[in-house]
Amino acid sequence: MRLNGKIAIVTGAGRGIGRAIALQFAEEGAKVGVDDVNDALGTETVAAITDAGGEALFINADVSDAADAERLVTRTVETYGTVNILVNNAICSTADVLNNNWEANLAVALQGTSHCSNAVIPVMQAAGGGSIVNIASVNGLIGLQAIHAYSAAKGGVIALTRSMAVAHGKDNIRINCICPGTIQTEVWEPMIERNPQILDEITPWYPLGRIGQPMDIANAALFLASDEASFATGAVFVIDGGLTAGNHQFPI
Repeated sequence: MRLNGKIAIVTGAGRGIGRAIALQFAEEGAKVGVDDVNDALGTETVAAITDAGGEALFINADVSDAADAERLVTRTVETYGTVNILVNNAICSTADVLNNNWEANLAVALQGTSHCSNAVIPVMQAAGGGSIVNIASVNGLIGLQAIHAYSAAKGGVIALTRSMAVAHGKDNIRINCICPGTIQTEVWEPMIERNPQILDEITPWYPLGRIGQPMDIANAALFLASDEASFATGAVFVIDGGLTAGNHQFPI
């Protein structure tokens, strides 16, 4: 098992990409601090992990609040002794994304990433190193749709990743980010209600001929969290089915 004996925190782990990452890490031997602001969803993730024979702790923490981020890390350390891996995955609600709520997008996706990283870095320094994986987006790389606040926040996550990686390489703390393309999660449900064909309409954008699944991102996060990625830091891993490579549907 690639994460045997490791302690991980995954934010926004109540569903979607975060839940897939938490389950994958537990399957690979990590004990997981499951963070979400929704008690029911976070508890479901923990139950799924423990039912499969893993070990997990649910902590309801709002990562946009620096004190709550500190509490998230403190509770995990009190329970498991340290933190070796942090995945900053939490985002605000779909409504806030679609409505360009700047305050919510920046507070959760960007400041939340900073808050949790700042809280965990002293723990990782004391442990001799660690891995932080930030979940950004292709929206931080190219112009897609009119969701400017979300795109700006995710672009900020990419820049923050690189800056922190340079600052903490000396501490043996690797900090990387993943930029997913379209991933089929519950986040899409409000948009599917308005347009049931929306995912079918998006699929032709992707050279691989499909949109992504949460496990596509969980597998990438597992690699970055593991010792297999020991020489990777400050990197931007684009997991997008070829979307940003170019549109094969574009007419000649």
